[in-house]
Amino acid sequence: MPKLGRNDPCHCGSGRKYKQCHLPIEEAQRAEHLKLRRAIDTLMPKLVDHARTMPDAVALGFTRYWDGKYPPEQLAEIDEVEDRGADRFLTWFAFDYRHDDGLTLVERLAADSSELELTEEEAALLPEWKSARLRPYAIESIAKGQSFILRDMLEGQEYTVEDHAASRRVLVGEVIVGHLIPAAGQYYISGAVAHLTEDTREKLAAFAALHLEAYTRDNPGTTYADLIANRSEVLNHFVMQLPVEKPDPTLLDKILLQTKVALQLTGESLGIVEKKE
Repeated sequence: MPKLGRNDPCHCGSGRKYKQCHLPIEEAQRAEHLKLRRAIDTLMPKLVDHARTMPDAVALGFTRYWDGKYPPEQLAEIDEVEDRGADRFLTWFAFDYRHDDGLTLVERLAADSSELELTEEEAALLPEWKSARLRPYAIESIAKGQSFILRDMLEGQEYTVEDHAASRRVLVGEVIVGHLIPAAGQYYISGAVAHLTEDTREKLAAFAALHLEAYTRDNPGTTYADLIANRSEVLNHFVMQLPVEKPDPTLLDKILLQTKVALQLTGESLGIVEKKE
């Protein structure tokens, strides 16, 4: 469709010139959308900076997120051994880590953001972000330079994500482990994510299923939503075991086997031991 000129008839069929009809409305919508995108981009760094003011909680969260592999003192150097490790951890800490009061940092700030200097748009985003958690998403389709469709690998919902830059870098079939945030009826990726190759897709789903089975043993009737609400860091435990240089299917199988054994040794019933009559 050719671009309308200011003096062309409006596309709505009113008979008025475009500049006197829908142009002002559309310009106002574009301005609001730009303000929203700016708020999304500026709010996350503020959350991360605020998280850094909580050293005791950060230390506890760091141990959980990295499954004890790295000491909390290594936060400043974690990027040297894990791709964007610091940002990925601090994003998880802001959205997923529950403090002694049972609330995450985002939930706390959504209730009272006086500790931060936020714009009106940033403050309005926090209540929408309270339910965001670390999740695995499979890339289903891509509109290059515009958006892509993600499918939640745990519960199957699909989301259209607006991201002009990322839509040029990702491929159909690949996996993103990160935080999907809503804003004014649309969805965006917030903070740092783990970007995985297509060969990890089935193995990650199996890894999550093992942890759900283990979690359900002590919490009957629970779902993936419950697992993610309380133990989303296990997704990073999968990511951190992956090869860095090139795909290795044998390693993926080893990760699953080791996970089965580890969970069994902690007393979890995984259904992998034959029952004797």
